[in-house]
Amino acid sequence: MPIVKLTLNDEYYVKLKKMAQSEQKSIQDYIRDTIFQIDTIFTPEEAVKRIREGNFEIDDEFELPDVYGEDWIIERGPAGVFGKKFFNYVNAYPDLGIKFKGMGKYGRRAVYRIVKKDD
Repeated sequence: MPIVKLTLNDEYYVKLKKMAQSEQKSIQDYIRDTIFQIDTIFTPEEAVKRIREGNFEIDDEFELPDVYGEDWIIERGPAGVFGKKFFNYVNAYPDLGIKFKGMGKYGRRAVYRIVKKDD
């Protein structure tokens, strides 16, 4: 995979970091999404939105395909990348009330559980 290097002074690095944080993205994802104007439903923010709008209740367990239903049309490689981003996101924001439970039956998909926000 090619690597592209971007050198910034401290002032611009801090600015870029704040811009990425304001969208709850990593710097790498923020740059990629901004440059290529990526518009996808497979983002941690969209998944959390769907979970909140869905029929998920305290103690419900789910995998990401459960959240998307028929919209789960993502290929295996990108699905893994998305899964890792979602895992990192819910761990970074425990106040969301979503906890990683473990790997599913075949060890391929992460299983999450809805918890009370004070758990």
